[in-house]
Amino acid sequence: MNKKLIATLEGRTFVIESDLPRVGAYLRIYENEKDIGDYLQYSVQDCIEFALEDFQVPTDAWHELE
Repeated sequence: MNKKLIATLEGRTFVIESDLPRVGAYLRIYENEKDIGDYLQYSVQDCIEFALEDFQVPTDAWHELE
């Protein structure tokens, strides 16, 4: 089952979606409902760390989508 996390910050929505383990996880960024960024990382945790470092999304901002 794929994990999906979401966070919002300064009018942007950040979504992390896990894929197959050999693929990794994607960090997608939306602004005004437009996809403005798509980053492939090795894992969900790597996406969280990347979002913190590059976009200042706090680690406690993430919530799992059902």
